[in-house]
Amino acid sequence: MKKELAEQFSREVDSYRKALLFYARKNDWEEFKAKAGRLFDYVESIEHVELERRFFSVFYVMLAALVLTVIALFSINFEVSPELMRLKNTVMLAALAVSSFELYFFINYRTYIGTRTSIYTERRENFIKGIERDFRSFDLQPTSHAARSTQRPPGEISVALSLRGGLTSTGKGR
Repeated sequence: MKKELAEQFSREVDSYRKALLFYARKNDWEEFKAKAGRLFDYVESIEHVELERRFFSVFYVMLAALVLTVIALFSINFEVSPELMRLKNTVMLAALAVSSFELYFFINYRTYIGTRTSIYTERRENFIKGIERDFRSFDLQPTSHAARSTQRPPGEISVALSLRGGLTSTGKGR
């Protein structure tokens, strides 16, 4: 992923994180679920685009090598000498191996994408339930300005997540 796209992705995910914190503080769990679903959809679409880009960058290189091999096989006169006939057999076996791997690579990728797509709604619901469970298990309390300035850089939203009766905002047990 290119650096500027990665930075944009980080900014978008951070805005979703801030919105989730806002709705969790308000106890607006329906809007929280909707925003968590949109976060899942966004991350999933970015992941799909990146996987596809990486797959096709390798796929096209291998396909181009195979096409060049086929062109070479048809353009060279192998009957000139016996060594060229042996070279032709070697090149044909190599081309057959590359095309078999290319087919396997493509079918494996398509199967992976098909499986991910078929269980998309189940994965989305599990993501929403999991993130909601995580946020419900924490108390969301704004910290004081002094504690925020020692923990995080200024200008960043600071929220102390503390387990009930467990960790305090400093991360130490009570």
